[in-house]
Amino acid sequence: MRDFNKIDFLIQKRRIAVIEKYVPEDSSLLDIGCGYYPQNLVSLETRIKKGIGIDRDIPEMSPSGKISFVKHDIERTLPFPSGEFDCVTVLAVLEHLEYPREIIGECYRILKPGGRIIVTVPSNYSKPILLVLAGLGLISKEEVYSHRHYFSKRELEKLLSEAHFIEKSARFYNLFMNLLLVFEK
Repeated sequence: MRDFNKIDFLIQKRRIAVIEKYVPEDSSLLDIGCGYYPQNLVSLETRIKKGIGIDRDIPEMSPSGKISFVKHDIERTLPFPSGEFDCVTVLAVLEHLEYPREIIGECYRILKPGGRIIVTVPSNYSKPILLVLAGLGLISKEEVYSHRHYFSKRELEKLLSEAHFIEKSARFYNLFMNLLLVFEK
């Protein structure tokens, strides 16, 4: 289980507030890297038709009628058929992966035509600030120290475009600390 504190939960809550309007109503949603505290799915439950959270650490909570969890290493492949989902969220996950290109390709595969991918990552500007906050114990050291890469906006746009996604929105939020990208298949 990861060492989350109140600040980590506030950051997660802010992320959800930013992405919520991009999640299509009554959609089937896959939350990649939902984590042990799947606040994203729980917060979006009234908006979606079906939600699945996937991660190697999944919560010890009973799934609701709309939400379920799959324990799986998300590094390269996803255990779902092609064209399964209307929307995929990859929130604060890509920076932890050794093979982000492969998982973005998998997202393209499992999305329906016209499906949407919503991605957030800490921007490359945030690295020194996150390292200081983690060093002071104000945010999760485990989370910050496991970042393999900090993406620039251009780099992330290229990664999604190379997977054949079409850009709908790409912007910074939280004072340039984070990036939000919304692309469609």
